[in-house]
Amino acid sequence: MKQLILFTLCLFVSQVYGQELETEVFDETYDQIQNLDSLEAYKVKRVSLGIKLGIPNIAGISMEGITPILGNRVAPFFDYSFFPVNSDETDIDLKYSEFGSNFYFGDQGMGVYFGIGFGALNTDIVFKDVTFEENGNQGSGEGKISYNVKTTNLKLGIKTGGKVYFRLELGYGIGSIPDTLEVEGTFTYEDSNGVTQTDNGTETEEFPPIPGVSPGGVLVGNFGFGISF
Repeated sequence: MKQLILFTLCLFVSQVYGQELETEVFDETYDQIQNLDSLEAYKVKRVSLGIKLGIPNIAGISMEGITPILGNRVAPFFDYSFFPVNSDETDIDLKYSEFGSNFYFGDQGMGVYFGIGFGALNTDIVFKDVTFEENGNQGSGEGKISYNVKTTNLKLGIKTGGKVYFRLELGYGIGSIPDTLEVEGTFTYEDSNGVTQTDNGTETEEFPPIPGVSPGGVLVGNFGFGISF
């Protein structure tokens, strides 16, 4: 009887110990799998390619690269777009480019960041109906000018992680935008004999309205999305 009780007790202890051992092995394996998944999920994706919509981009391409500098916090970028802004008074072809660097607060190349960039807003402007007066002659015609706006952009943004990312940026581009422009063009007029003549002239016109552009600089506000790898 004593031997039977001792055998039963040993068997019970063995089962309990085996169950505890299996539980520990399972928990350890599960933790390892979770750690691997976590590392894969938060692996730094070095290159991001996408599209930005907003001001002053309107719609354009965007590129960013996460460097290992300062623990994956420094990310150079380049944006480019071209678009027309037309009205009854003017036709404007705009080309916008910006390069600089984003500085992430975290070390995974995502989340909140501060950005500084240098923007160039190149404008080709056609004033459709300008009144010219040159050499005592007065007439109307088209005036044209190309003008480049240079800005230093400061912005705050946030970017999601993963293969497909989304970002939001708000800021301001500090620059000097003139109130008026000196435009050149060709105009027609009638001379004293009633004959139609043409002449070249120069006239002062107000700087045309462009979304986000003011005398003190350029508003920066855009939404972007794309892929990271």
